Amino acid sequence: MAKKRSDKRVNKELVVRALTEPRFRRELSKDPASALKVKKLSTTQAHEVKLVLAMVKGIDRQISGLADELLCATGGGGCGIA
Repeated sequence: MAKKRSDKRVNKELVVRALTEPRFRRELSKDPASALKVKKLSTTQAHEVKLVLAMVKGIDRQISGLADELLCATGGGGCGIA
């Protein structure tokens, strides 16, 4: 069970890093082994990278939607930002 907690922590760290470090995110997407500093990804690591990138993409979509709502109240007058 301790391993699962460790895996969740790694996922969280990868997600946070991919969200906050654009260079790492690009490298994780283009060359995951290099980003993770390993010679070759295991099947588990490759799956984890796919999940992390999908999570980050979803988080970006949510943030973008929230930003639109906060900055541009939809109610007739448009965005109101000059």
